[in-house]
This record gives sequence, C-alpha cells and structure tokens, in this order.
Amino acid sequence: MNLGYFLGPAGSGKSHATAALYEWMNQSEYDVISINLDPAVLRLPYSPSIDVRNFVSYEEIVDKFELGPNGGIITAMDHVALNFDEVIDEINEFNPEYAIVDLPGQMETFAFRGSGPLIISELSKTGQIGGLFLLDPVLCNTASSFISTMLFGVSIGYRLKTAFNFLISKGDTVSEDRSWRIQEWTENEEFLMEDLRQESFLLNANLSTKMARILLDELGVNDFPIFSSETNENIDLAFAELQRIWGSEDIL
Repeated sequence: MNLGYFLGPAGSGKSHATAALYEWMNQSEYDVISINLDPAVLRLPYSPSIDVRNFVSYEEIVDKFELGPNGGIITAMDHVALNFDEVIDEINEFNPEYAIVDLPGQMETFAFRGSGPLIISELSKTGQIGGLFLLDPVLCNTASSFISTMLFGVSIGYRLKTAFNFLISKGDTVSEDRSWRIQEWTENEEFLMEDLRQESFLLNANLSTKMARILLDELGVNDFPIFSSETNENIDLAFAELQRIWGSEDIL
C-alpha cells in the first residue's frame, strides 16, 4: 500500500487538498481510501473512509479533563496514538492500493508531540509513506517568510522521519506575479538572495542567506508545482510527486 499525506501550517489547505486528490484518484479508478486523523475537526470537505472521530471523542476529552483547545487536541491525539491499532485494523480491512491521510490542522500539536511520530511510524509499517508540504502563498509574501515556511516544513519532516516534497497551494488565488516570484526563489539562488538583502527589517541578513543556501543546496529545491484544490490545477503533478517518494515506476 502507498500512503500519502499533506503537511503545512494551519490554513494552508490540507483537508481540501486531501479531498481533491482523493476524489481525483477515485474518479481515475485508483483503489484508494481517505483517512481522517483529526479528532477535533468539525466539518470536512469529504466523507472519510476511515474517521478517527469514531474512536476518539475530542469533546468528551475536553469536558473530562477541563482542557483548552490546544490541550484538548494534544490529549486527543495521545488517545488516538494509544488506540491506533483500531485504525490499522480498518485499513487492513479495506486493504487498498492507496490511502490519502488527512492530518490534524494544527501541525505543532501533532508533529512536535510524541503521538505524531508514533502514528506516522505505525502507518509506515503498512506500506510506503510520504508527504507533500503545502507552501501557502499568503504566508510566502516575502523572501524571509518563504525561507521560514520551508524551514518549518523541513523541521516537521525531520520529526516525522518520512520523505516529502513541496507544493505551492491555493493556485486558484495566487497572483501571477506572486507565483512567478516564488518560482524564481526556488530556481534562482541569487534572485532569492537579492530579495533577502532588500528586506528593510530583516534581523540577520547573513543568517538568512546562509539558511537559504543550505535549503537550496541540501534539499535540491527546484520548480514547485502550483496546486489548487478548487480547480484541480496540477493535481496530476501532486500525485506524481507522491509516486516519486513511493519509488513507483509508474510515474505520470
């Protein structure tokens, strides 16, 4: 089985990306299921094949332990990890060729706590697994914010110990100028460095340029597909990126 999931800051469009890719694969007659691993989500833009809310009640946990929103999510995810064998059993019952996994919206409560790496580790035992990190163009409005968002992605990937690639999300809303600039940042190191140097309130230009060069050199950053969950723009490229991570010979 091949499992794919979307990473990214809150509001970057992970659930809508999950819905779009799952629906596209389903219509393309791939043997695919969708898995929701967010116990606190109120509404989803798709009907998950497996829903962790059937096993863990976020509301009951918040009431029982008198927790706030973040504390409730953290505790709920701990309960998900403790009962994850039930999710694995359901996955095995479906026995699909592909699974698209929807992670909690607040990545910090997942990736940087013990439950997240444990859950990803258990999922990886069922097959090949990889992620797509969504670069929200709203958050990448300057060169330094682009670098910090990429660093956030690298940090999450490091914690979860799985391979991932970058995508630019919300392609239907990003302006042509913003799209061009982000693409230039990924392809032209000097263009990125020049934009970093021109930022008036950059605290440490030297540190920023060093971090940028490490990212560009070590990650082999190049052209990022611009993906839209609303129009399905480049949805085939999103699938192809996952196939490369899985090591599939059948790449689109």
